[in-house]
Amino acid sequence: MNLARFAAAILFVGATAVAGNAGAAELKLLSVEAMKPALQELAPAFEAASKHKLKIEYGTPDAVEKKAAGDDDYDVVILDKPRMDKLNSAANVAGGSMKEVAKHGADSFIAATPNSTQEPLAAASLIEFLHGPKAAEVYKAKGISG
Repeated sequence: MNLARFAAAILFVGATAVAGNAGAAELKLLSVEAMKPALQELAPAFEAASKHKLKIEYGTPDAVEKKAAGDDDYDVVILDKPRMDKLNSAANVAGGSMKEVAKHGADSFIAATPNSTQEPLAAASLIEFLHGPKAAEVYKAKGISG
């Protein structure tokens, strides 16, 4: 009888460990370089809080727009508002996911999920995190008002 309980306990612990990691995703984030200082600080906090991993790629606004409009797969894109509006008009991003995450001078930086994201819920949680109060503090400290 004790052997059966021990085996059941081992199975329970194993199943719990697998289930605990089942919701974790690797998110591909494409962002303009202007957001790099803030994202470098925010990424570890998001990863710790969500258990999702971030793979971040940076580029110029033109490069980010081109990649987001192309066939590359990303889960979240951060770009200035005029370019993001253009991607939204072309149905490259989900308009309902668009949120202003930071403002730098006259530029508003918008985060959105491309229509091709494989991780829509995890991507939405990242956008909410980047739109939240902790992120706003980091943007302000890095010279980007949130």
